[in-house]
Amino acid sequence: MSWNRIVLPLTGDDSPETVEIGKLGWEVYRREKEPAGFAMFHVTLTDERDRQVERIVYLTPVAASLCKNIAEKYPVEPCKPPARDEPHIAFVFGDPRMMGQLRDSMDTDALVVT
Repeated sequence: MSWNRIVLPLTGDDSPETVEIGKLGWEVYRREKEPAGFAMFHVTLTDERDRQVERIVYLTPVAASLCKNIAEKYPVEPCKPPARDEPHIAFVFGDPRMMGQLRDSMDTDALVVT
């Protein structure tokens, strides 16, 4: 199991897709009785003028495995966990212990030797 993400373009301050994904995820979280390891995070990417241009919704491995309802409606792709120091990262809901599973730094990618 891996982390998954959904990348959404932002065309204004609100994002109905982000709200819908959150509602779908919350329904599963509650129905499954708040499973350990289930969490959702958001990262908002901005342009050089600090305008919001993309929202990334991250699902932990447990959330990704249980949220088939989201994967049916939105393009989900496997990814690394987000980094603690990503600008505009937010814990949305779920198991708060999953904040401890975030990567230490975005800069650690440069240290990976392939």
